[in-house]
Amino acid sequence: MTLQFNPDDWHACDGDWKTCTQNSNCYAYALNRPDYYWAMPGMGFAKTGTLNFLQSAGKVFDSFASDSAFRQACIDGAKWDGLLPVAEPEQREGYYTVALFFSADGQERDLHWYRQDDDGSWSNKDGRHNPNQLDADGKPIHDPRHITTTDYPLFGGFFLVPRGGVALKQDFPLIKK
Repeated sequence: MTLQFNPDDWHACDGDWKTCTQNSNCYAYALNRPDYYWAMPGMGFAKTGTLNFLQSAGKVFDSFASDSAFRQACIDGAKWDGLLPVAEPEQREGYYTVALFFSADGQERDLHWYRQDDDGSWSNKDGRHNPNQLDADGKPIHDPRHITTTDYPLFGGFFLVPRGGVALKQDFPLIKK
């Protein structure tokens, strides 16, 4: 599987995001699976409206006793999903690299993923928006650890994703099918 930056392959909301039903998030993007819509490490995915997912995710995220417990659960969930933690981005046959970041302690609990495409550039998809290759200052992302961001300042690690994909179940907590 070739990994290329192609925003047209992804769901995004052009209109009212609260009523949008065709959308995908950063973890689905990191896994290169637009059909996973709203995915969370270790928690499966949901095909649902943006507002429904955000409300359900907020309840799940708030259920953790601490910010550090939330972060560790996300890291463990990524490993459970089949991602391999690595110290630095690496070129390993059959894999590509993604990076995980978290919101700061005391802020609303959240996470964000970046993906390294085959040309070496980094890209990401912020929830309801189209994928992009630029940081908050409009500069190309060469290493997500060195971008300007106030939303996700805590680095959670690099992971390798199998190019053959990972299998998630459509069973994100609190969202009824």
